[in-house]
Amino acid sequence: MKISIAVPSFNYREYIDECLMSIQQQAYSNFEVLIADGGSKDGTLEIIQDYCLKDSRFRLVSTDDNGQADAIQKAFEVATGDIFCFLNADDMYLCNDVFVSVIRAFENHKKISLVSFSGYYLDDKGSWIKPINYRYHPLDGFHLMKYRTAVLQPATFWKKEVYESIDWPRSFHFVFDVVFFYAAYQKFSWLELTKPVAGYRLHGNNKSMTVRAGRIMELAIFEQIKFGQHSFRAYYLKLIGHLIKVLEKAGSVGTKLSKIIYMIVNALAFISCYRLPSI
Repeated sequence: MKISIAVPSFNYREYIDECLMSIQQQAYSNFEVLIADGGSKDGTLEIIQDYCLKDSRFRLVSTDDNGQADAIQKAFEVATGDIFCFLNADDMYLCNDVFVSVIRAFENHKKISLVSFSGYYLDDKGSWIKPINYRYHPLDGFHLMKYRTAVLQPATFWKKEVYESIDWPRSFHFVFDVVFFYAAYQKFSWLELTKPVAGYRLHGNNKSMTVRAGRIMELAIFEQIKFGQHSFRAYYLKLIGHLIKVLEKAGSVGTKLSKIIYMIVNALAFISCYRLPSI
């Protein structure tokens, strides 16, 4: 089986080499790396082109896109593999047997179409911080995916048929992966394994780790997709999103208040076992 790895990239010169090297050093060699760059001006493209020149498995498929989701779709449109995944340019794999573990999982569990492994948070230098635990609620599990689509994206791999059967949510900027994974959960079988394979780098600009009104509004749209146009969960998130949007204009005070709201909303989500949505 061949693995296709999409790598969306934009001005990540300080991280892209570690990302691509972590792929190149994999013991399982039947893969292709499809890099979609959004027009980097910081030297990122030179690093990418060097990999493409020296290793035919690496291809620069695009130098212009309309955001991360669009970049990934540009890569997947030319993918020739049996297994798909994407690794953001600021993330990396943690060991050289990641793809070996992926292939083994699919070979040992013939009926699964997606597999998710575990991972670690990394600092901006690439040092391991702590394990990523998306199942910290005692009642959490895949049965709650409708209420909390918690998937470690850089450690998740899926068969080509999954991608082909779902409309890639390119209209979303922040939560396209969440929308895609929920659609996949509805149609296909999934396996979770505990082996840590991916590093999620924390460097202050992570879209999914910051309190942004745009992201919350997209989560509200996602709630409408799941529960209907007039869902209470959607109205709830829209209200929070409008509040955060106001606070975004209030400087440092607004930033501090946004973080407090973030903690309160997620605490209520935890207490309610995600019957109230998190952000």
